Amino acid sequence: MTTSLAELSRRLTSVPDGKYLLGLSGGADSVALLLMLLPEIRGGRIRAEAVHVNHGLRGEASGEDARFAASLCERENIPFHLYRADLRGRRDENTAREERYRCFRECLRETGADGIILAHHADDLAETMLMRLLRGTGPDGLGAMRPETEAMGMRILRPMLTIGREEIREALRKDGIPWREDESNGDPAYLRNALRQEIMPRLEKLAPGAGLKMARTALMLGEDSLALRQEAQRILDAAAEEDRLDTDRLKDLPPALTYRVLRMWAGEIIPERKQHELTAEQTERLAGLLRQERGTVNLPGGIRVIRGKRWLYADRGEEFTGTKFASEEIPWKDPETAFRGITLRRRTDGVFPGDGKHSQAVPAGFAGGCVLRTRRQGDRIRPFGSSGTRKLQDYLTDRGIEAFWRDRIPLLCRGSEVLLAAGVGAGNIPRMNPEEQTEMLEWSGEMPWTETEKT
Repeated sequence: MTTSLAELSRRLTSVPDGKYLLGLSGGADSVALLLMLLPEIRGGRIRAEAVHVNHGLRGEASGEDARFAASLCERENIPFHLYRADLRGRRDENTAREERYRCFRECLRETGADGIILAHHADDLAETMLMRLLRGTGPDGLGAMRPETEAMGMRILRPMLTIGREEIREALRKDGIPWREDESNGDPAYLRNALRQEIMPRLEKLAPGAGLKMARTALMLGEDSLALRQEAQRILDAAAEEDRLDTDRLKDLPPALTYRVLRMWAGEIIPERKQHELTAEQTERLAGLLRQERGTVNLPGGIRVIRGKRWLYADRGEEFTGTKFASEEIPWKDPETAFRGITLRRRTDGVFPGDGKHSQAVPAGFAGGCVLRTRRQGDRIRPFGSSGTRKLQDYLTDRGIEAFWRDRIPLLCRGSEVLLAAGVGAGNIPRMNPEEQTEMLEWSGEMPWTETEKT
């Protein structure tokens, strides 16, 4: 027995209270969704405005779609927003989809809506699952279309994922409600259409109800993926510090969580303009660093991940090289100077010899004329108590400072001579004379490179 829209609406996933846009193409699915939500819109629990994007791909038919959607909204007293997509001369599905979602984001900003409601249904979910399976996606991809998600800069709600395509059309026919049909949906040149026209009908013959069963499986995978993603985020929050990842926190994890943490970390360190989900091969190479004592892996966006003793370091290339750091130079200004998050302070109370790494007793006025900077080519240091000088590179290496940090350590310098290296050691400091006034130079701030000395 055919079900009416009113009966079908009982199977909708509940939409939380709020103001929403509703994507209205004029096709059967979006028309049915709008009409099924009308009682809650009329009751005021949901405030809804419709948005239609005219892609202009079907000539006059595209214009008819827009007019049909506008007429429906006028009849039902729903605010209507019309956008014209700019496809830049292209006609492929991906470009149309990207432009459609760009228009949605623009409309969300203009209306201040809490999110957008889309009319994807169970067959869309099953087809998406099958497409991604054919492309070799992982479990996240198989369960990516969820009743509610944050994606592409939007909050997206899909309340029809448990309702099938034919159920929707039968309900519209029973209620005598027209809709617009996009004839391009039958073009088998597109993978989704080929699956819809050829593969899914065969699956339905082999296993009746296959589409709904696949959709339910995808929804369960989505729930599992969400739980794993939340656990991976908890681990990542504890393990990640700026551009580094603590490998000790990952060593006892099952592979499924390890790979998720690595992919999520990569998503944080890769520049936004270059971001995309890591491939299985890239993820495996990154995971391989956890099993090695040293090594590097290149990621998108010019990121190079370096294996340290305990940490994975994200080196961002030219943007963070020693060349850039060395161009920064700050004159010492008494009594304290801050440089790159580290402060060098002069103290006169309770002067002690100091440990040379974090504090050092010096003659009064010793730092006058000095600068704070990072390493430069040709820098040398006379280790405290030594009679000769050494290359700063060799000095840092001998003290176990990993390569990632060597161009990031604040130095107190006079010319090319390094007098103090924050958290590492002291250079040529005159011997203390009891007859002369002394003072203390003290570093403060987070110095993660000192941790590498201990591990």
